[in-house]
Amino acid sequence: MKPADWQRLSQLFDELAELPAAERRARLAAMPPAQAAQLSRMLSELPDDGPATVASIFGFQRQLAGALNEPAPPAREAPKAGDRFGAWCLAELLGEGGMGQVWRAERADGLYQGEAAIKLLRDDVAGAGVAARFARERALLGRLTHPGIARLLDAGEQHGRVFLVLEYVAGKTLSEHARGLPLAERVKLLVSVASAVEYAHAQLIVHRDLKPSNVMVDDRGAPKLLDFGIAGLLDDSGQQSDNALTQLTGRRLTPAYAAPEQITGETIGVAADIYSLGVMLHELATGVLPFSGSSHSRTALEHAVVHQEARRISQSLDQASDETLSGAKGGPGCPPDADEAAGDLEAVVAKALRKNPAERYASVGALIDDLQRWLQQRPVSVRAEDWRHRVHLWARRNAAVALGGGLVLAALSAGLAVSLWQRSAAQAAARQSEQVTGYLTELLAAASPDQNGGRQPTVVELLDRKRQELQTRFNDEPEVKDRILDTLAQTYHTLQRFDVAAPLAEQRLALARKAFGDDDPRTEDATIKLAAIHTAVASAQPVIDLLAPLLPRLDERDGQFNDQSFHLRLQLLGAYARLGRFTEAEREFALARRANDALNANDGFEHAGFATQEAVLFVQQGRLAEAEHALEVTRPFWRAAEPERLRASLVLERNYAFVHWKRAAESATAATARSDDLVRRWDAMARPGNHASTLMRQQLAIYLQQLGEFDAALAQLARAQADTEAAGADDAVTGQLRRIQLLEARVLAAGGADDAAVKQAAKALAGLDAAPLIGDARRAEGLLMLGRVALAPGAGTAGQALARELQARLDALRPVLAQARNLSTRIALFKARLAGTPEAWLAAARERVAYFDALPEPQGLPEWTARLQLACALRASGQPAADAQARADGARPSNLRALTATPHPLLDVATRSPADCDWRF
Repeated sequence: MKPADWQRLSQLFDELAELPAAERRARLAAMPPAQAAQLSRMLSELPDDGPATVASIFGFQRQLAGALNEPAPPAREAPKAGDRFGAWCLAELLGEGGMGQVWRAERADGLYQGEAAIKLLRDDVAGAGVAARFARERALLGRLTHPGIARLLDAGEQHGRVFLVLEYVAGKTLSEHARGLPLAERVKLLVSVASAVEYAHAQLIVHRDLKPSNVMVDDRGAPKLLDFGIAGLLDDSGQQSDNALTQLTGRRLTPAYAAPEQITGETIGVAADIYSLGVMLHELATGVLPFSGSSHSRTALEHAVVHQEARRISQSLDQASDETLSGAKGGPGCPPDADEAAGDLEAVVAKALRKNPAERYASVGALIDDLQRWLQQRPVSVRAEDWRHRVHLWARRNAAVALGGGLVLAALSAGLAVSLWQRSAAQAAARQSEQVTGYLTELLAAASPDQNGGRQPTVVELLDRKRQELQTRFNDEPEVKDRILDTLAQTYHTLQRFDVAAPLAEQRLALARKAFGDDDPRTEDATIKLAAIHTAVASAQPVIDLLAPLLPRLDERDGQFNDQSFHLRLQLLGAYARLGRFTEAEREFALARRANDALNANDGFEHAGFATQEAVLFVQQGRLAEAEHALEVTRPFWRAAEPERLRASLVLERNYAFVHWKRAAESATAATARSDDLVRRWDAMARPGNHASTLMRQQLAIYLQQLGEFDAALAQLARAQADTEAAGADDAVTGQLRRIQLLEARVLAAGGADDAAVKQAAKALAGLDAAPLIGDARRAEGLLMLGRVALAPGAGTAGQALARELQARLDALRPVLAQARNLSTRIALFKARLAGTPEAWLAAARERVAYFDALPEPQGLPEWTARLQLACALRASGQPAADAQARADGARPSNLRALTATPHPLLDVATRSPADCDWRF
């Protein structure tokens, strides 16, 4: 038998395998006898009362392999509960079908407790090279962190069996949940699904298999989209395969929900997902699909999708049977108020279901806008366009009648000036969406290896290329440019490329202010998103400059206790606290606390999350015990089982560790073990080299240095840098400061600097000068780390010259850091050491100690070292130092000897000469 004939039988087998036995027999009876006999033999291993199982699929594969004279798939023991795949152990079979099996799985490596869904794919579904494709794509898909998307946690191949590990979502499918709901509630559900799709499109990922069974609705009524990006992982089009079974056994799409271009094998873009959303909306509104029902073959259904116009909602409602009205056969059933779908919603669905992708909505966002207008009982943008499209189709069928009717229409058109104006506005909005989508489509199309010398470009390479083109495009269309800049800035922010995201966000804000004015929602949105980037890199003053003028306006318009103002206020209070502006910070803190009580009163986890903001303020004020207590109270939420809360729970636990170390309450060994545990759990959720794991190691290194464990600190920073470089996440902002910290750690561990270290420090200073996004307190920290290198033993005259340059940079920061006394007193000590006189050293040491005297409680190791500095400075000036030494001894942590494996370098400082007061502290 020819392969082409087997391909046809393969498709029919996939179609029949999913049907109950009775329907399967009816379909076979209607086929030609020879074809029915062949399929009957293939289907003989299927159960009589259900759809295909993995075992029966493999039975078909063996028949097909024999017919094609190819080796059959090797026999493999069926998976069972207790089998382990990666870090997960199979617990319960949830279902099986043509793609394979789905199991509920439990975490088995002891890092944390959790559940996941594991898909074990059929051999023919998982094509050749799938493991390599997974390795290439899963890091990108892992960045899909939208609450409406079930994340792909891992993917791989084990013992010849391909598996996918996905977030486990308990609940009902979209169709099951929608049964009995009114139309508006169904539309709201689809809006939520579409919002998740829009987010993924902004990350340059298309779903390609949207359907109700791929949407789960949890007990709270929140939909979550499954299998995002898996269609792309499984798509081996254009790749060579050594196994003909891979190419012949069915198609990886669901014809009832697939766009015409998917069936014909044309280029697939965002328009395919828009089409599928239109099919789902039609089914939710009517209880039936826009094309033929289950009695039609796959071939007939595919032909209808490609060649026939989709049924209108009104037509489907007229033809609906009692069975479809009640939601039989897995459908959602007809809503009780289905008649409300006529008119505007019908026009929206018709627009989404156009045959030509260019005639559909230009973006998912445009579809969402129209659905929200319908929910708000406002006119939708496509009603007039839908009317024109229907007339065009009718005119093609009735040309003679159309000619006469056109004369009448021309006579009436003069009285429709207002309607034409409204239509013009809607068309303008549609043109904007089309241009934005066209720009992003160009970006996606540029990913072809044919345009890149046979190499698959990275997402960042594609973005960088299009970003350069944007400088000269859309300059006379501010609405279009605003939307494109927003998409690009958010994408770079998600990729943690803050050095690129910030200029794009600044460009967008400047454009919005000029084109729309300060009070326009687009300008407000641009302001908020630029502030979020500065918050991410801990630059305080820009956050204040952006949000302090905006918040009162939002409070007046929306009230102080709305969710947006609450989250902006958290950013603002943190910025004030980092700069020592505690009066303003306390004001915002009081309002944020009241908002938290109002907004999160019924959500213990979210309410507890406010402790992170409390701790930021308390630490800056020196209230370490209160900060530790606030985070200690959140301990019950540290190991949240819900995947969407895992990241936030790790932040709570991590911040507790930071405060715990500030109080010198943990030995170097215990602190390292705690850090390693948290890093393992961060890496399991994200990937090695992620920003959170790197920050964990950086903070541990600071604590180890305070304990005098310089080699251990260097090892932590070297590991963080290696992981970051391996992950390709070494950006020009956080990466710049991390490399400076690593250089400082090398000098501290070596006990001094050499010419190479000083040259590296000078190069790092040039990099810091070229990174304006590193501002105020963060910049001062970087300069002080370089200052320790410049003044280290062995740095010589080159180090002195570099130190004077650093002093000039620090003096420029003095106005913004005037109230940040922790930083300003450290800067004073640096300048005193550069001056090299006992008098300057003593004055700066006294200023530093006065800062600690004013705090409400002891500050652990930093306070002890500051008081030792004062004792040394007094001895160097020839003044009595006994009282200062006694106060230093009183500030020394009582458990210091138990914190380290070796004696702390400063334990015998009282017996040294003043010049030998260890420079590293």
